[in-house]
Amino acid sequence: MSALSSNTKYYKEAYTLFQQCTKKDDRQDLANKVFEEASSITSDTCKITKSCSREFEQLLPHVTLPTILSSFFDRLTETDLDDFIRDRSACFVLEKFLSYLPNHLSTENQQIHTAYDRLFRCICENFDDYIQETGTSHIIASTISFLHPLINSNDNNEYEQLIDGGRTPKKFFELPADWNVDEKLREIKKLIKKNTNYNEFVYATLLRTCGYLNEKLYIKLVDHICEKHYSEINLEHILDKRSSFIFEVLLEFPSEQRNNILYEIVLNNIDEIYLHSIGNFFLQHLLLTLNEKDLIEKIYLLIMNDDRFTKLVEKGQIRLLITFIRVCERFHCHYEELISRLKLSINCTNPSISEFIPSVLKLRAENPETQLITKDGSLVVQALLRAEKIDSLTRQSFLSLTGEQISIIACHPSGSHLLCQLILKSNLWSILRQKNFYDKLNQEYTKMACDKSACWFVTQLWKSATTIDQKLQMAKSMAKDFQTLRSHTYAKFIAYEMNLTAFCSRPDQWKRSIDTILKKHALFDDLDDDDKPKKKKKKKF
Repeated sequence: MSALSSNTKYYKEAYTLFQQCTKKDDRQDLANKVFEEASSITSDTCKITKSCSREFEQLLPHVTLPTILSSFFDRLTETDLDDFIRDRSACFVLEKFLSYLPNHLSTENQQIHTAYDRLFRCICENFDDYIQETGTSHIIASTISFLHPLINSNDNNEYEQLIDGGRTPKKFFELPADWNVDEKLREIKKLIKKNTNYNEFVYATLLRTCGYLNEKLYIKLVDHICEKHYSEINLEHILDKRSSFIFEVLLEFPSEQRNNILYEIVLNNIDEIYLHSIGNFFLQHLLLTLNEKDLIEKIYLLIMNDDRFTKLVEKGQIRLLITFIRVCERFHCHYEELISRLKLSINCTNPSISEFIPSVLKLRAENPETQLITKDGSLVVQALLRAEKIDSLTRQSFLSLTGEQISIIACHPSGSHLLCQLILKSNLWSILRQKNFYDKLNQEYTKMACDKSACWFVTQLWKSATTIDQKLQMAKSMAKDFQTLRSHTYAKFIAYEMNLTAFCSRPDQWKRSIDTILKKHALFDDLDDDDKPKKKKKKKF
């Protein structure tokens, strides 16, 4: 039998090629091949991963075949696992692997079950050593979290989660009974109680997992932690960089400490918390975990204090402002009033309604005269557009925007993304599309199509047009500059998508073709509507 290969040249070269790939399918195929090779029985998986940890971290999210991930996990043998975890580079790959693997879990995957049990035994045997180091303690936390695996959406990034504002519930994979989850949680709890080293991150992870899976064990663990480490919970604990891990978890599940202590601390010390770098995040987490409208009303009244709200808009972290907006909208807590108050805080003194959105887009601009859009402003507008029922000020402001104003927004990277999100995810788009939105842009299509950022918006406009008149509006406007568009770096792709060559040479045939496509789409939409369960109308007496 030949010796195991630990040659890393192939993986380094493959990663260089991966960086040059522009198509998603090509990147996935290459990532699958790299991990398949690293997981083969002729490869020294542990040594290769240590040497190519940076490359593997980048490739891992693009692996799409569960069998390859199972094989890779299974290759971390009992003899190599301890050394693998203690390696500062390899442990980061393992941590990312454990967070990514739930997306590919299945109840029938015995290989993953066996590999996880091997990892769990290694963690328990070396618990005292691992909990003292940052990298290895993160592996302990990831191993615990895997007992209640979070399934991450592939198209969900941190900003999408922020703008969602907690509306979409998290999805978890339920492990089969033969995993003995409760038994494993109790074993970790015993190890923690015996250990003299206090690691807040590991404790917080165990608390959260117990909170989801075992309420009694969670309460016992909370009481133990508070008696031993936080006999008197105070503001300093909440604002501390390390202990805040624990108290953020306490916000998520019912307990005497949460209901009688933490909420009171927040309500009585709002000024010390909401602008503090850690307290700000704590308050955001509190808002996302609340289900009691009475408490939301109390926090709303505190934050809406004139001076306090102005400071939040001007100096506070943008995350808290967006979370506050989304939570107020979700719980119908003075939402319209909040948006009116926001208008005053951003110094939007222009009586024209159309100036509201441009003013929000300039939020926290260093030079408002020249900087028309900021990333912060774009995120706030996205939060407003994600509401189930768009507030009247936002709706009227968008309806009042001129074609030139829309074009200016589209030609900015953040603005283009904002407008694409408007089309793809906002309930406001159906209203705008019925109005004269396409007509407004009649003189702007060519300019936007030739812009690096705005060309994406034009593409989405074309795809989302549902009537032949809207398609014709765009085609007629852009056909005037066909020669420029067909040779432009960005616009040529849109010209191809719209088939402008056919429109310019055979307009009647082009129109019939587009009309047929639209009818097919309308038919499919009708079929989808028929498949959806219809709500029964209540009888009126």
